[in-house]
Amino acid sequence: MRKLMILMLAAALTLTFGCGNSGQGEQPQSKSGQGQGNNPGQKPSGKPGEPSEIDVDKLDIPDQMKEAIKSGRIPPDQVQQMLARYQGGGDAVPVSVEPVPRANLNSYLVLNGIVEPERKVEIFSRLSAYVKSIVKEEGDYVKENEVLATLDDSEIKISFQQAQIQLNQATLNLEEEAKNYERSKELKTRELISEQEFQTSEALYKQRQLELEDREESFKNLQLQLNWTRIRSLSEGYITERLIEMGDKVNANQQVYTIEDFNPLLIRVFVPTSDAIKLTPGLTADVSTEVIQGALFPGKVKLINPRIDVQTGTVKVTVEIVDETQRLKPGMFVEVRIVIGMKEDVLVIPRRAILYKQNKTYVFVAERGQVSQREVSLGLTEEDHVEVTEGITEGEVIVTVGVESLKDGQRIEVVQ
Repeated sequence: MRKLMILMLAAALTLTFGCGNSGQGEQPQSKSGQGQGNNPGQKPSGKPGEPSEIDVDKLDIPDQMKEAIKSGRIPPDQVQQMLARYQGGGDAVPVSVEPVPRANLNSYLVLNGIVEPERKVEIFSRLSAYVKSIVKEEGDYVKENEVLATLDDSEIKISFQQAQIQLNQATLNLEEEAKNYERSKELKTRELISEQEFQTSEALYKQRQLELEDREESFKNLQLQLNWTRIRSLSEGYITERLIEMGDKVNANQQVYTIEDFNPLLIRVFVPTSDAIKLTPGLTADVSTEVIQGALFPGKVKLINPRIDVQTGTVKVTVEIVDETQRLKPGMFVEVRIVIGMKEDVLVIPRRAILYKQNKTYVFVAERGQVSQREVSLGLTEEDHVEVTEGITEGEVIVTVGVESLKDGQRIEVVQ
């Protein structure tokens, strides 16, 4: 709008200058030299209050207008009119206005962090064997104890079957020896066998018991190894790594899978000590990321580390998020806003209503079709709203849209 005003003034100057030259060309020059144009370097004479008395360089007008006044292209009798027309605001500028209300503002602590899963479980092979099949792939959701892959179990099955036969044989031997031992006790009572014969029978019975226990342990061990040929999930979650292929030879204690639990998710942020003392577990937090524009994920402060990092002077704080939409992923860089307090019943204006000029802040107060520029002091900021501590009062009407094209005293036209 101001550019349009300047163009209109420039056009007016051009017309004025053009008309003046045309008129001087038609008028005959007198002997005394009257009617000649002013020397551009000479100040025109006149009465006090005329352009010769004005310090043009100090006027808040465009440079083109200053040069036109100095050179005399603007006739002396039109200078005051031109200045009044420009400084008075020119045409009305369309703006939007709002009354200044009172509201509550939250005080936030803004931090950055990376999303992490609550649990990350690495799965290892218990045996040395070849991979027989891949059951679950990366990205699959699995439950606890679900089979992820299988290993070749041919040799273990043979050993397991042999152990089972040996266990059955040991069971039969014990049963037979138990009968002999019971008979020996009865004969000993009736003094039909010697003490030595009874002790021999008792020793053989106990030996069969030990043999059965040994066969049972061997059987259990092979049964466990046979179970280990099925690599299983140790927790519920998503498979984020599969480190084996079908046909690979894996060794005992070799990592084969990684499973991460995304519910809940955690964000670890490092808070300056001066701010950390304001935090308590349970405080609400809002999490956002540039990857998902416009989305806000609610969370809360879960843990506050009691120790201060002596090198950075910060405290590690853990924020917990339950994202049922599963749009947040581990590894995302996010902004965390923790609510640490609230100011109640304060004057609040939109941020777009503020004009920043020479390290000061201003608003335009609208009254009777004009605006006046008012310096204000600001306080707490919450998103698009700012607290005003000094400069305006509740109910005053301020310009909220169009402040960039305004100046003090500008006429305005209110539009919605």
